[in-house]
Amino acid sequence: MSLLSTIRTRAQVTTLEQRLREIGLVLMQCDRQGKPEARRSTRRDWLCDLVHRSPMLAHSLPAAVEQWNAESQPTAFEAMPGLWLAPVPVQERRERTGYVIAAIPTDKLSESEQFNAMCQAARLDAKMAVRMLAGLNPPSCSEVPRLAAMFRFNWHDQQVIDSHTGTLDEVGRELGETYEEINLLYTIIQGMNVVERPDRFIAFACDELLHTLPYKWIATWVQPRGSEKPELIVSGTPGLPASSIEQTAETLASILDSSSSCVVAGHPSAGTLLSDLGTAAMAHPIVRDGRVHGLLIAGEKEGTDSSASSVDMKLLGAASSHMAIFLENAGLYDDLNAMFLGTLEALTASIDAKDRYTCGHSRRVALLTRQLAHAAGLDEATVARMHIAGLVHDVGKIGISEQLLCKPGDLTVAEYAAIREHPRIGYRILRDIPRFEDILEGVLHHHERWDGSGYPEGLAGDEIPLVARLIALADAFDAMCSNRTYRSAMDCKDVLEELAKSSGEQFDPELVPLFLELDFTAYKRMVEGHEVFRDQASIPHSRENMS
Repeated sequence: MSLLSTIRTRAQVTTLEQRLREIGLVLMQCDRQGKPEARRSTRRDWLCDLVHRSPMLAHSLPAAVEQWNAESQPTAFEAMPGLWLAPVPVQERRERTGYVIAAIPTDKLSESEQFNAMCQAARLDAKMAVRMLAGLNPPSCSEVPRLAAMFRFNWHDQQVIDSHTGTLDEVGRELGETYEEINLLYTIIQGMNVVERPDRFIAFACDELLHTLPYKWIATWVQPRGSEKPELIVSGTPGLPASSIEQTAETLASILDSSSSCVVAGHPSAGTLLSDLGTAAMAHPIVRDGRVHGLLIAGEKEGTDSSASSVDMKLLGAASSHMAIFLENAGLYDDLNAMFLGTLEALTASIDAKDRYTCGHSRRVALLTRQLAHAAGLDEATVARMHIAGLVHDVGKIGISEQLLCKPGDLTVAEYAAIREHPRIGYRILRDIPRFEDILEGVLHHHERWDGSGYPEGLAGDEIPLVARLIALADAFDAMCSNRTYRSAMDCKDVLEELAKSSGEQFDPELVPLFLELDFTAYKRMVEGHEVFRDQASIPHSRENMS
């Protein structure tokens, strides 16, 4: 088992090595038989070379491991006079597979007979090595147990960090996959609202799938009602004639029934038909009125993965379903759009629910951000993106404890610093989502201030992305208009006056006048629905803009 499988990233290995090196210790690893693992870092370091290149140390490891294997809690082992090894067992599936070791040079090492041989193996001048070792102020042998305990605790802390990092990575990956589907559905649903002709909508949907899926082409074969001729719409550049795609689609449509899901090459229902359409070709029936009226097909997959993934099939199926809905009734756009937004709001509501006082906060910020973006003259597509950014701006609070988020009264410096990490946490969670760069800017920078005194990067003025400047106003307004554990809500009028005072200091001076002129009727209805709005004028100003 390698060190990198115990600590997830090379950066974490480097961090642990650096921590130990700062106090004059060296990180090592060996297996259960005492075979040392080569040092992973290529950076030259005289102390690391002194330890890692010592043949005497390598020869003593089997004896050390023999002792440690017999101990439930392995203790430090003196590999040679003045050099101690402090172990921490590495386990995989409850079985001890090796040891991570802190080599501890003490003040007696340079006096030992083996020191000159160690220097020779490391190609170090012995006199210079003695001076450099003395400069580290090495510990005495009596301090070894304390240092061993410190290393053990540090290692376990690193494991906890690793576990949390893994959780964040997994959440980010799952959220990325979910967002791909949501974003695709949302885009298609938008098209259902603005495109009236079915053929144009189908072409639009195929284009979106082509941008999302790693396939060379996407095609839709549709059998209209009545006696009209079937229509084939292709997006991309197939490596075969359109007539071949049409013939295959027509045959498949006659085989599949309304209960069929996505089929791939080799599927019992598809036989060898899909194999003729290129690598990892897949098809999903378009069902209306309980009958198969068409097929959505993806052909000639690109990249190193030569099989259709579950995500590919899920996205194809989702698009197929929405094509069927559009063909049945394009007027369902409003309901379907509400379904999409409800799904996204559910993701953020789970975060707001950590504190009952922030119930609905993300939805309200999204509403205000959308209104302000519209007032700023942005196009409808950008306004919709700003709305999504407002919904997910606080997703990083998933990494902040409920006790801290719900703490009444003022925060300590350390607690405030922990809460200030939520924009970075949110950025890390969302950063792997495709085509989400504009949203990420709002998530990361919505606590920046116009005068440069905000966080996390201290951006100022136009350096702050527009989406973050929009969210900052909406976020601060809702925070001050809402009850919190540490203070009561301000009167809406007083909040607007406070925003006006902060124009050019905390907020974009060009956006503040636009915000002050917004119609807050819908906002107040939403607040009343969430049962958190309070019309109170007297509040303390500490933490008022933290949301």
